[in-house]
Amino acid sequence: MRNRTIGINVRVSENEKKKLQRNAKKSNLNLSSYLRKSGLQKEIYSIPDEELRKIYNGIVELKNEFPYMSDEEIKEKITKMQSDFLDIYNYKNDGDDVSGNNENMGN
Repeated sequence: MRNRTIGINVRVSENEKKKLQRNAKKSNLNLSSYLRKSGLQKEIYSIPDEELRKIYNGIVELKNEFPYMSDEEIKEKITKMQSDFLDIYNYKNDGDDVSGNNENMGN
């Protein structure tokens, strides 16, 4: 059950609203979450594109090397990619994701 029951109305210009929406999108947050984090002086993170590219490249590399790898090597690479992904996910969300759902993705 949500404990956020009080609304706040804020007047902004059209350009300010667009900029706020753009910043929220870059952080993968909805506008309410973005404004809440901003107003409460919590850190707001963008998903680092370079880090996601590294994970993607690791997946491509794993796919190409799969036939030549031992089960243990495969498991190690997948575990590393999983850890890297969850680090990015948890760093970005910090307990306030887009849907308002605070469940961790888990292992």
